[in-house]
Amino acid sequence: MTRTLLTGGELLDPEARAPRRADLLLDRGRIEARLGPDDASPDDARRIDISGLRIAPGLIDLHVHGGAIFQPVDLIENSIRSESASSTRHGVTANLVTTVTWDMTRVKGFLSKFASIASWGEEGAVPIGVHLEGPWISSAAAGAQPADGIRDYREAEGAELFAAAPDVVKMVTLAPEIPGAADLLAELDRRGIVAALGHSLADEAAIAAAIDRGARHVTHLFNAMGPLHHREPGLAVAALADDRLSCDLICDGAHVHPRMVAVAARACGERLTLISDRVSPPTAAEPGGTLVDFGAGELRDDGAAWRLPDGRLAGSRLTLDRALRNLIDYAGVPLLHAVAACTLRPARVLGIEAERGSLRVGARADLALFDATLALRETWIGGRRGYTG
Repeated sequence: MTRTLLTGGELLDPEARAPRRADLLLDRGRIEARLGPDDASPDDARRIDISGLRIAPGLIDLHVHGGAIFQPVDLIENSIRSESASSTRHGVTANLVTTVTWDMTRVKGFLSKFASIASWGEEGAVPIGVHLEGPWISSAAAGAQPADGIRDYREAEGAELFAAAPDVVKMVTLAPEIPGAADLLAELDRRGIVAALGHSLADEAAIAAAIDRGARHVTHLFNAMGPLHHREPGLAVAALADDRLSCDLICDGAHVHPRMVAVAARACGERLTLISDRVSPPTAAEPGGTLVDFGAGELRDDGAAWRLPDGRLAGSRLTLDRALRNLIDYAGVPLLHAVAACTLRPARVLGIEAERGSLRVGARADLALFDATLALRETWIGGRRGYTG
């Protein structure tokens, strides 16, 4: 493959103090060099002028449902590929395909089907694993999760599930108060799977015990957890106050009020990550037709998010590039901090920051190119242009 030199752009490096002008040299799908004005340019590279654009690492979404949760297991591949292709229009280059609280047979089938897909290619955002949102959550904090699938953790059953698709599950959202939580946390630690706390009304003692057992992340801060209370600190307070916990947040203005986004940004600082929690339900052919559900009830679009008939939030319509811009608007965070919340920080949560989420020499050439207004203009995956807007 011919080397490619992107010239005239401004680097939005999440590990830098400020944006800076530099050329980016790509070779064999990776970043070979970052060249300043005094550095010699290679003669053998294909030059692409991107003057006026800003180069960030490709965005990483730790929590996207897409359309796969609405499909029979045998049909999820097409839905995942469709969501991956769509995501490149918003700068996403990698994601975790996220489940809901189905029964164990369906969860196992989903993982086995995901594991059987030989390659995702480079035509869309790369699904780098599965995020199990449940089924080991609290029924009292289920949100829109299907109630029939919620269960306690049983050690033999869990071990069989993870063994059915080794290395596929990268994150599990669990409630630390459920029976068997200690055994589940031990299993996740043994397998190197990120233990994320969520869909929980746990008290301070249960949360502290889970952190001591290896929990290091909190799923969709403020949603599906107890409210902030000055005498009864729960999961939201732990996420804001405990430096051992990173947390993610749905920054669409519907799931979390903009003022609470600002509180989270100030309290969490570099521990805050953005997710989409995006669902993409198929609709009937007629305008206003019935929407299929994923097991919790018919969904309705309120213009900002998806809701169940009783009004409960059931997933977002958010894209991660929009979330990045919203974080700046809602919380006034510096540009590179917002970029980090969608790139470097989710990579750190998964322990893949040497490979993705940065502009380091040697990292994958997964790139999101924005204009001066932070509108997404191009997405590069593995050194190839995957989307041009």
